[in-house]
Amino acid sequence: MKKLIPTFVLGAAICMPAFAQQASTESVKELLKITKSEQLIDQSNEYIHKFTASSIEQITQGQEINTKQKKAIENYSQNIANILKQDFTWAKLEPEMIKIYVEEFTQQEINGMLEFYKTPVGQSTIDKLPIVMKKSMQVGYQQMNELMPKIIQAGEKLEKEMQEK
Repeated sequence: MKKLIPTFVLGAAICMPAFAQQASTESVKELLKITKSEQLIDQSNEYIHKFTASSIEQITQGQEINTKQKKAIENYSQNIANILKQDFTWAKLEPEMIKIYVEEFTQQEINGMLEFYKTPVGQSTIDKLPIVMKKSMQVGYQQMNELMPKIIQAGEKLEKEMQEK
């Protein structure tokens, strides 16, 4: 019996994570609200629209564009904006986000995040993270722009090698 109790305690300790309480939908909704997730989606739409316009500008840089082409570019840009407004919305994303949070976090973890994000430091983090993300994405895009010639060159080399064999 004395050997059985430590074995049971050890087995229970190993299995404890499996018994962790699943996060509730309500607490996840509260977390998503307090972290201003809906606003982040709106900001993302705006950023994607600006990025699309910037990409088009880079692609057409140095080219003479006639009135018809300008109109086509404007229409394309407007179509992208409309698609984002209609399909990349919080109403469509929220149920999926809730599902992901419920699957990945325990109630204890959600409670900890809620507790943190309600503090002044947490609120400051919420306000600054979109800026940090935007700047990080800009660095990533800049790096990719610098790498693109090398990537294109590697692709051209592969294409030549594939044609030789």
